[in-house]
Amino acid sequence: MGNGLYRAAVAMVNQERRLDSIAVNLANLSTTGYKRSSTATTEFSVETEKGKKRGLALSTQTDFSQGNLVRTGGTFDLALFGDGFFTLEGPEGEVYTRAGDFKVTEEGVLVSQDDYPVAWENRGGAIDPTGDVVTVDGDGVMRQGGQELGRLKIVDFKDRSKLVQTGSSIWSAPKGLEEATATATVHQYSLESSNAAGMDEVIDMIAVQRQFQSVGTLIQTIQESYQRLTRSPG
Repeated sequence: MGNGLYRAAVAMVNQERRLDSIAVNLANLSTTGYKRSSTATTEFSVETEKGKKRGLALSTQTDFSQGNLVRTGGTFDLALFGDGFFTLEGPEGEVYTRAGDFKVTEEGVLVSQDDYPVAWENRGGAIDPTGDVVTVDGDGVMRQGGQELGRLKIVDFKDRSKLVQTGSSIWSAPKGLEEATATATVHQYSLESSNAAGMDEVIDMIAVQRQFQSVGTLIQTIQESYQRLTRSPG
């Protein structure tokens, strides 16, 4: 009975975590480059002096699948199609994003909406905010007035599950995480929309709420059974 109560309690915690993930997904339906999250339960066993004990571990997973590209017409709106991330120079080192809604400072520095400078593979000059038209090709090479300004640093990782989310559309990589060749192409005048779908999230929320109620009923039944078994006669 104790094992059943434990499993039911873990199931309830898992449903709470799933509801949290769904709420975050719904809040970011319109967030550029957002990747939806979900929860998973993994069973594990540990050898102890009293024998093998089983448990359930809860984890959060990120779905890095492609979001739709939406054409905006903005010169510095850049979308990635395929595997890879734009690299930003964060306060504590490089961070990575799929949100390409960039802007240019008065000094000609390309930055994110959080004012993190965009990193380059190589850079030949600053952007002139009042100069000629800026173009960006599929490889991330930026030009202005026929002059090549540099190539944006686009990277990928062999195990994206190890990335740590530090913002709605920003991730950091733990030290030593192996990089992979990015295959994404850059699309200027466009942005990648969130890959969370509102209707799917609402359907999931309804299903989770029903499961939550079922687990709550199960816990109450187990507790009542335990009380009957332990109640003193008379």
